[in-house]
Parts: sequence; C-alpha cells; structure tokens
Amino acid sequence: LMKQVKVRPHTENGQAAGLMLSSIKRGSIFRRMGLRSGDVITGVNGSNLVSVDDALKLYETMKSSSNMSIEIKRRGRNRTIDYNIE
Repeated sequence: LMKQVKVRPHTENGQAAGLMLSSIKRGSIFRRMGLRSGDVITGVNGSNLVSVDDALKLYETMKSSSNMSIEIKRRGRNRTIDYNIE
C-alpha cells in the first residue's frame, strides 16, 4: 500500500493535525476511494489520526471492519467519506 501513496504528518499552528497524502498513484486504492494528493486525513471511524503510528494501529484494528468513515480536510474544508467494504 505504501508504494501507492506518500504519507507525512501534518501540523497546524504547531500542533499535530493529521496525515497529509501526496503522490497518490493512478489506479491505486486511495484514488478509487476518492482521496486526492493534498488531502489531510484527520480521523477514521471517529478516532483521531495524527501520527503514522496511529494509522498503523488503526489499520490493524480495522482489517475485519465492513464499514469505514474517513474524516479529511481538503482545501481547508472538512469532509467525511463513508465506505462500505465488501
């Protein structure tokens, strides 16, 4: 998965504020999910996401989940993208 996107911590006013996505490959799962380069993921399923460690822990707990809600900030606006995983 990490070959499909670059992820780095994002800060606002000196505080951790999520994970910024960049260099998302065409045809990748991230692109198909509607995510774009420059999006900042701030949370997943109501849990804050401010570090790569948070993302790894969350990934482990969500492997068996059938629904996912991703909170992002895109161009300064907050959005939620809901997914049903089959």
